[in-house]
Amino acid sequence: MNKPKTPPEEQPVDASLQRKRAQVTQFRRWLKRVRIAFAVGTVFLAVYIFMSYGVYTVPGEYRPLSNKVQSPITEVQPGDTVILLNLNMWREPKLGDIVIYDHPDPKDGVPSQLIGRVAGLPGEVVTRTGPTMQVGGRLPLPVGFPLGKDVQVKDNATIPEGSYLVVTDTDAIAYADSRDFGYVKREAMKKKVIFNLAYILGQREVKTPQPANAPAEEAQ
Repeated sequence: MNKPKTPPEEQPVDASLQRKRAQVTQFRRWLKRVRIAFAVGTVFLAVYIFMSYGVYTVPGEYRPLSNKVQSPITEVQPGDTVILLNLNMWREPKLGDIVIYDHPDPKDGVPSQLIGRVAGLPGEVVTRTGPTMQVGGRLPLPVGFPLGKDVQVKDNATIPEGSYLVVTDTDAIAYADSRDFGYVKREAMKKKVIFNLAYILGQREVKTPQPANAPAEEAQ
């Protein structure tokens, strides 16, 4: 009678092979975590961009040959597409910012939102210099301020906390600002312009300097 054969003893698994398998498993786990973190980060970034930024096209059309001032702010002209940043609680307006803000007393035919440049910060003193004003000891502003006891921005006045002096860049176009209704409250400021896409999108062309003897173009 034949005796049953004894199964051969199993060969021990090589220790180096076990380490390699463990390393591969650990790498796969790490890669999975990275993918999840990347997906979550992408979602948060998309939500942040959606909540913080916006794209807006200024109504109207820019007329390059016109000899008339077309906008109260030099850098933003009719037809320009601009990128706006929401002025949330942790973002305070800064000197020189181009801001979009709520009109404090909109009436018939007056836009409910206006554009202007921050020319004075809370706590700064406004002093008269000839027909205009000087804020915080800086150079006089490029626009005129009315005289009289009933003016909104008075000589030697301190800008209140939580308020800003917002004016236009020129008097060549009629447009409301702090000279008409006083200082602008912080909560009225909604957005600020951070980039103008007009030149990138071909909405406007960079003006090239003309030779001194070049004939002047006819104004439209």
